[in-house]
Parts: sequence; C-alpha cells; structure tokens
Amino acid sequence: MDDEKSLRDVCGAALRSEGYDVTTAVNGDEASELLGQEFDIVLTDMDMPGNTNGMQLTQTVRRNTNMDVIIMTGFPDLSTAIHAVREGAYDYLVKPFSVDTLCMAVDRCAASRTLSKELEREKALRAELNRAYVELSQMQKVRDIFGQFTTPEVAQYVLEHPNDYWSRGERRVVTVLFADVRRFTPYAGRVTPEEAVRSLNQIFEILVGCVQEQGGVVNKFMGDGLMAMFGAPQILNDHALAAVRAALKARDLLRSSPVKDEQDRLSLGFAINTGEVIAGCLGARNRTEYSVIGSAVNMAARIEKVSGPWEIIMGPNTAKDVSSCFDLVTRGPVPLSGFEHPVTLYALNHSKPGLPV
Repeated sequence: MDDEKSLRDVCGAALRSEGYDVTTAVNGDEASELLGQEFDIVLTDMDMPGNTNGMQLTQTVRRNTNMDVIIMTGFPDLSTAIHAVREGAYDYLVKPFSVDTLCMAVDRCAASRTLSKELEREKALRAELNRAYVELSQMQKVRDIFGQFTTPEVAQYVLEHPNDYWSRGERRVVTVLFADVRRFTPYAGRVTPEEAVRSLNQIFEILVGCVQEQGGVVNKFMGDGLMAMFGAPQILNDHALAAVRAALKARDLLRSSPVKDEQDRLSLGFAINTGEVIAGCLGARNRTEYSVIGSAVNMAARIEKVSGPWEIIMGPNTAKDVSSCFDLVTRGPVPLSGFEHPVTLYALNHSKPGLPV
C-alpha cells in the first residue's frame, strides 16, 4: 500500500520477480477492504491519504489477522520506529530503499513466518505425541493391571478370534493340574485376614511361576487352590510331562520353606490328569472366560480330593505318558465321586536316575 504509483510498481515488480504473489492498494482504506483475503505480509506506507494511515492499518492487521506488517516511511525518527514495533510491525524500511533491501526484508519476514509455522506444527505434533503417549501409558497400565486377571496366551487367543472367540470350542487333549493348600482353613481361623492372604499369595506366587515356567496356563484360583492347563490355549508338546515337572518343582520349593505358625505346617496336595476336553471361551457375549471342560477335568478335580499332603497323584493317562521319566506308585483302584467305577491312580515317587526333571 502506497499512494505513489511508481513505488507500488517498482516494489510489485521486484517482489514478483522473487516469486511472490503481489496485490497493491492505493491507500489504507482500500487496503482495509482487501484484508479479508489470505495474505502473509502487508507492506505499507506510514503516511497515506484517507481515513487509515499505516499505523492504524498495522493495528488492524495485527489485531484481526496473523499477517505480518513491514512499514515504509520517508520521515523516520526513533519514536516512530519504536511505536511501529510496539504495535506489532515486523520491520521498518526508510525511503528511499533499494530493491535488494526490500527483498531481503520481505525474505526475512517470509522465512520467519515459515519457521513459526514449522514450530507451531512441531508444537502441535509434540502435543499430539504427548497425548498419545499418555493414552498409551494409560492403556499399558490397564493391560498390566488386567494382565493379572488373565494370561497372555488367552489374550492372544481372543485377538486371533475377535469376532467369535466367545463361541468357539475345540476338542483337544490336554493335561489339567489342580493344587490345593491343606489345612488352610484352620490356619486362616487363627491368624489375621491379612496374614492369611499374605501366606496364600506367597504360595500362589511359587505355584504360578512353576506352571508358567513349564508352558502351562493358570486357569483360575479357587479359594486356597488353583487349576492350571497344559496344552491349551496354545499347543504344548509333552504337556503331561510339563505338568508333572511343574508340580514337582513347586512341591520341592514349597516344602523347603513352608508357611508356618505355632500349630500348623501348611502343605499342598497335587492332582494331575490327562484327557480329551472341549477348550474355548465359556459364558456369554458380555461375560466369558477361557477354560476346558470334560470328564478329564472332572477326574482331576476328584483326584485332588484324595491327594494327601505333598502328594502328587495322577490319573492313568498321565501316568502312561510320564512313566518312562518317573517312578510311580500305584494307588487303588480308588472310588471317585461321579465316576461309576473306581480308578487306578498313581503317586509320583521320584524321577528315574539319569533322566532330567
């Protein structure tokens, strides 16, 4: 904006040759009408005819838009320059100026705007990344918390079958392990609830570690006992052997440092059984859990009832699968609730010499 046509023509031609799109105006009033368009830089004379001078135009531009202003004047003084900068002008050119001086001033302003935009984009991106990080951290925290209520294997199973995991079921031969803390009820009756929970959690910590170390999955905790699966949801070779190894290691670890009080010495009983089951998510769409059902599971639960302190008792199928690695002592036939005929059971004695446990 300048009322001198020659200056407008020279400045316009110089800036266009530098690649800028240029629109000119005769005075501040005409320029004000053009400010609704998208401009980056306003180059304006200080003193122009009409109702709007350069300083007023600068104030309007800085107040209502994100454009930058470069002021030109033929009557410079320090107070005018300071006032212009205070009102938001980016730069101050004294007439007469060279084309190079003009182009350098406009280039600096354009570069500053580009940098500001990049910094704004970077700031926005950083804010977005921070929000994403917070959300991911919260999600990870949720996963970590709820990971204590399920297992990675079950989570993977659900992710692999997101649309019908709740209704899927498949026949599979697995080994089921039950472990139960003996004499926990009288023990819990003499200690505080906090002490009872702490003792039980110490036992479960060892049990869970031994199960997972052998590739098993803890299916559920049942009061002072637990149920674990070997061979589901992920296929596990030698699942019977893995279950026996887990029980044996847990027994050795817990037996060497049992939970004690003045009257009781807590112990565990183990039951292991192998057989065909239906494995999958049981329940409804809005409340389900991964588990196994079948006669093999029921038999394992019944065996656990007849397992004595520190005994590892197994069903005939498990015994058959692990007999080459362990010495087994025959029990029975033993009547089991819910089964028509007594079942021959086997107690783990020790591993055979020279074979790894």
